[in-house]
Amino acid sequence: MKQSVALFFSAEDLQLARGNPEEPPIAAALPMLDGHRQDPLEAAQLLGLRHLYRGDKAAAEMALNSLPALDLPATQAPSLADLQRQLGWLAVLSMLRTHPNWQSTAEPILSQISDAVARELEAGPIGDPLRLCWLAAVSMGAGILRVDEAGFGRAAEVYRQIVAEHIHPEGYFKGIVDVDGVSDSYASQLSATRALALMAEMAGQAGLDLWAHNSRGVSVHTAATYSFYYYFYPERWRWEAGLSRERTLALMRRDGACYEMLNRRQPIRGIEQLFAEQRPMFCALAGLTSLTHGMRPPRKRRWGIF
Repeated sequence: MKQSVALFFSAEDLQLARGNPEEPPIAAALPMLDGHRQDPLEAAQLLGLRHLYRGDKAAAEMALNSLPALDLPATQAPSLADLQRQLGWLAVLSMLRTHPNWQSTAEPILSQISDAVARELEAGPIGDPLRLCWLAAVSMGAGILRVDEAGFGRAAEVYRQIVAEHIHPEGYFKGIVDVDGVSDSYASQLSATRALALMAEMAGQAGLDLWAHNSRGVSVHTAATYSFYYYFYPERWRWEAGLSRERTLALMRRDGACYEMLNRRQPIRGIEQLFAEQRPMFCALAGLTSLTHGMRPPRKRRWGIF
């Protein structure tokens, strides 16, 4: 298993951003590095990135000092929101691995998170596919940080299962949005898309290409395109009544930072319209993705006569 500089981005990604500070996505994102956030996880995300992007040791110290107070759930069955925040804290931990006190601070946190997730994944079938997505995402992040091949592999297999069994060829998540009586179904669609995109990016940084994985032509990009379309046309969303443009704007602002990652891998037609409304894109889980993923690496030159 390859170890990258962080769960969601590489040293090359940072170098690309440093070399293009005047390009629109980077120029818009850079001021956010010095912003102040009330949410401890959001603040730690920016501190960790500031440490890696600028070599800011004081930022690393502040981020590490915030870890003992992180909001781990007291119960053995964390909520969906708890799981999402756990992944965000794992991303913060990944950015601080060069700190001399990392091991002693990180290991108890990693043990608590990974052990709880492993118990639930191994206990038997999980009936809620959205919960399964996030359990697998946390398992993958913890597996990478602990160099746990079994946990990492288990998460990758769940990813493949979700793609094969739960993404409809149209792009909606079966068993997540097409359930009688479900509420806030667009939020759930975007949440599942986000979980898979973050897993694919983590796996890629660790040396496993899940972005290219598909089941009969259906992939995470199918789901992302579906979520993207109804962001602009919420009145056509058939899974709940009254979905508004204001609601999809707010959800994308909160949860849509993964679209910078998706755009890197397989651009969606018309994605520039979303970026015009939402950049710079930032979330507590994936961080400031307009900085880390906003620039597409130049294509490698091919040598030959043709």
